[in-house]
Amino acid sequence: MAAPVTASAAANVFVQALRDAWVSTALGAPASMSPGAPSDAAGWVVTANVSGIATGVLTAWFEREGARSCATKLLALESPAADDAVERVFKSLVAQAIGVVETNPGLAGILVAEPVVQAGQAPRNASLVDASWADGTGCRFGGLAELSSASAADAATLAVDGRLDAVMDVDLPLVVRFGRTVMPLRAVADLSPGSVVDMGRSPDEPVELLVGERLIARGEVVIVGGNYGVRITELTGGRRTTDLEAR
Repeated sequence: MAAPVTASAAANVFVQALRDAWVSTALGAPASMSPGAPSDAAGWVVTANVSGIATGVLTAWFEREGARSCATKLLALESPAADDAVERVFKSLVAQAIGVVETNPGLAGILVAEPVVQAGQAPRNASLVDASWADGTGCRFGGLAELSSASAADAATLAVDGRLDAVMDVDLPLVVRFGRTVMPLRAVADLSPGSVVDMGRSPDEPVELLVGERLIARGEVVIVGGNYGVRITELTGGRRTTDLEAR
């Protein structure tokens, strides 16, 4: 049985991924990193909910003025970047780090939702880092994982008690994912209407079906009553092949 995912392990991977993401920001050179002191400065807080084998929140924080300077340089702007541009840049950077978390072998089974950005101070207990470049650009940032392991025993107890019947008729969103890719932060920041993103997959490869961000099946695209649909070809538990309308 795999060891339970711990908040400290997830936080270490998350913060290291944020560090590594700086290297690919094309700010001219790799950043120099050093431990950051606790801070109550204003900044941007980026949060992403975690589900799967652990539940909780991943949080990243970027000191306000340093983050603006970095975003301004990254976007090659002549004047300081506006708030919405800064938010877009650091949301993309966190999404890159989240991809590392989800594919880390030691954190297998963790699913992370799309990050959300808002103004705020550094969360308590966050691991803070000072990043600086030779030209004087710098930013303090940090990461924190607040997680608890999901218990299989809790699910079994719910079924035995019969309480699971109370939620069996609840509608759940079914998402069909055609592909996923990782891009440098500069490339993400340059996206605009008309841009084409190479998903790095063949049209013949199976698509993925997710419920609540949990992968439940794979299948092939079909036409159902004039609409796109998915014929399931692989399903945990070995259920029969079924056509589902993609909504």
